[in-house]
Amino acid sequence: MAPRNARTRRPAMSAFPDRAMLEQAIAWHLRLKNADEDAWIEFAEWLEADPAHNGVYEAVADGDVRMSPLLERATFPRGDGHGRLPEFSNDEDDGAYDGGSEPVRRAPWRWGALAASIAVAGLFAVQMLPNRDALYSIETSAGETRTVSLADGSEILLNGGTRIVLDKNDTRSVEMARGEARFVVKHDDSDPFTVVAGEQRLVDIGTVFNVVRTDRQLSVGVAEGAVRFEGTARSVNLRAGDSLAANNRGKIQISQRPVASIGSWADGKLVYDQAPLEQVADDLVRSVGISLELPRAMRAKRFSGVIQIDGDRDALRARLEELIGEKIVADGAHWSVEAR
Repeated sequence: MAPRNARTRRPAMSAFPDRAMLEQAIAWHLRLKNADEDAWIEFAEWLEADPAHNGVYEAVADGDVRMSPLLERATFPRGDGHGRLPEFSNDEDDGAYDGGSEPVRRAPWRWGALAASIAVAGLFAVQMLPNRDALYSIETSAGETRTVSLADGSEILLNGGTRIVLDKNDTRSVEMARGEARFVVKHDDSDPFTVVAGEQRLVDIGTVFNVVRTDRQLSVGVAEGAVRFEGTARSVNLRAGDSLAANNRGKIQISQRPVASIGSWADGKLVYDQAPLEQVADDLVRSVGISLELPRAMRAKRFSGVIQIDGDRDALRARLEELIGEKIVADGAHWSVEAR
């Protein structure tokens, strides 16, 4: 679970939030002041249930910060039936004095006024959210997968260690910041789906494709349909079974692979045909959360085979040892090839 004082930037919401959602955000803000672990878990689930929840809660919390100094100085009505307006006092006590011997009890009114103030300030803050909040990111940790369903019917399956950036005002464009994702795109001739990776981009021509972006290169494999790769120097149309790797210097390599091997991590296996072991190590970090340290001399060694990744780690390590013909020493999530 994320730290309690950390908020994840999510998509901005519409200018006028749903009233029920606003009331829920206020209730959560008040409850979290004295929340136990179960409450924080429930709160995290509420945030995940709808991308708009975080925007409302942010506005409510920000409104509370702005209103608190005023509320601390307020003397609230006595509740004596005369309809007297609140006065202001510098008293720090929960009871304010009107000159008599009895304090004015304001605590019951205080929280009602606080909730009302938060609601007004929250609604105002939501309406004033800047356009930059249209951009939001979704991330996965190593070994974690996540499915993102877009409004147009397209779907993105994120592998571990991945970050994408979306725009709530343009659901047909995605920035691939890092990691690996499998795209199942609903084709639209009039509005092509694009994946941006630095100065390069991929344009859908009706397809299912897998993208990997590391600090070394961008790779794409097409499992169905077609994709157009648009680089800084040239563009290439890719069909089902085609794979392309473009490094940071603009060099492009195109090869053919069995369609079943493209994005196979989503089916619980990694399929290789003469792939360097360095690539296998990168895939294990994303898909399983295992860091495999290879001797320098082994990194370029070619490997062919199928690695099942949906079993337990001991079985995975035994299978990998068999496939590469080397002993692997495990230290938690850090594995290394034993030197001979």
